[in-house]
Amino acid sequence: MRKNFWLFALLAAVGAMPGAVAQQPTMQTVGVELKGDTLVYRTTSVPTRRGSGARTCSWSTDEKLFALSKLWMEVRRNSAYLDRFGARRWDSLYRATIAPVMQSRDDPEFCRLLGDLCAQLPGNQVFIIPRRNAPLTSIGYEGGWQLRLMDVGGHVVVCEVSADKASILPPGSEILSVNGQPVGEAMSRVLDRMPRRHALRWLLYGPIGTPHEVEFRRPDGTRGSVQLVNPRYGSEPEMDTPVAALPGRSWKDLHEDFRLTWYPGDVACLKIGSFEPGQLFKAFHDALPEIRARARKLILDLRFNSRGSDYMAAELISHLTRDTVLYGPLLRNRIYDAALASWGAWAEPGDTVRNSHVRFAYQLYNDEAFSEPKREAYRFPQNRGETLVVPTVILVNNATGEAAETFLVFAASQPHMSTVGTTTSGDVGRRIRYSLLPGLPCYICVREVRLPDGSELAGRGIAPDIEVGESLDDLLSGRDPMLEKALQILGTE
Repeated sequence: MRKNFWLFALLAAVGAMPGAVAQQPTMQTVGVELKGDTLVYRTTSVPTRRGSGARTCSWSTDEKLFALSKLWMEVRRNSAYLDRFGARRWDSLYRATIAPVMQSRDDPEFCRLLGDLCAQLPGNQVFIIPRRNAPLTSIGYEGGWQLRLMDVGGHVVVCEVSADKASILPPGSEILSVNGQPVGEAMSRVLDRMPRRHALRWLLYGPIGTPHEVEFRRPDGTRGSVQLVNPRYGSEPEMDTPVAALPGRSWKDLHEDFRLTWYPGDVACLKIGSFEPGQLFKAFHDALPEIRARARKLILDLRFNSRGSDYMAAELISHLTRDTVLYGPLLRNRIYDAALASWGAWAEPGDTVRNSHVRFAYQLYNDEAFSEPKREAYRFPQNRGETLVVPTVILVNNATGEAAETFLVFAASQPHMSTVGTTTSGDVGRRIRYSLLPGLPCYICVREVRLPDGSELAGRGIAPDIEVGESLDDLLSGRDPMLEKALQILGTE
């Protein structure tokens, strides 16, 4: 009996060790559906594998619950678009997600559940990007692979690849599927979770060691496939690794801060890659005397411009107009005052009808209070220096966002300016970053941005005056139909 006692004691001790197999079956989330205002998860018990291959949780159940609760709280307090969705509906989704989060078996499943929750909110204005146990970049892979993708008329195309891999996967190749899933479906899954301009970067992102089976079609029509594995720390390719790229479509070309090109008829084309202070504005001001002396017409290329500040966008366009006041989008944000909210705790909806003070307190208490919409205005002195006012065409695409979209709002009031290209990204509004857990940040849009007529901008973008797309054939032949259309409008063809 004494031997049996110690045997049972040993088995109990092993069962209590971290990572030991639990007595109760593991629950795995296998589906999700939205019923009314409630997110319903279907779960099923699955066998737990023994041995070194068993899946374990890196974050504890308590940590997961904390992260979910912090996400719920910060969205409820800060999101500029929660009124579109409803605070009570958000509460309902939070409650429905608690059990699946606590039952999740590993970090990827847990992060997928948080991503599903964020995806229910409108306009991709809330999203997470898991960083723990993840590679430092989303463009480098094991084996020296470096890959950048671009969206061309709905096709996902390789614009840049490590030079020593170009014989396998040459620039201009079209991605057909990822892990057996058509690339359109894979992109839709990513787009549900983050703004469009980020989506291509995260199409092949995953925890360290995650393999991606990528099927592609080369420019010559032949097909191939390759496995790309998210790298471990220290195995990422160097950022200065030699690359092969489509002409004019390398990362440096597309995101170059400033470039001046002249076309027949004294047409100046200015590539403006961002609206960040520093080198761009020095280059612009250094080139301005030459541009003013020679340019009869102007093209501003804002494609792939998605960085910088609204003020710097206003500063640049102030040199291209005689107006001294530039009006931007309508802005609105959440506000909160705990002391005033306490008055609203006792109010009923009927009490708010004829009393603005009670209504405001009630809105504060129920997380429904917003600042009054206010239109951005930037003022410049009359003697700010000489300006250039000539016929101007602005090139835009679906990677034009943030301050560049504010630039387009300024430009809309200028009769000598027009736009050509495709609808912009709609990725606007200041975001706040919260750390839900170490290595798990979330991003919440805290500023609502609307066009001057009150129409939505976030998630919808700004349509150009003249729609001109780009096809895969254009890309492979080196044509730039947007630039060609701009030159045609300006009468140089």
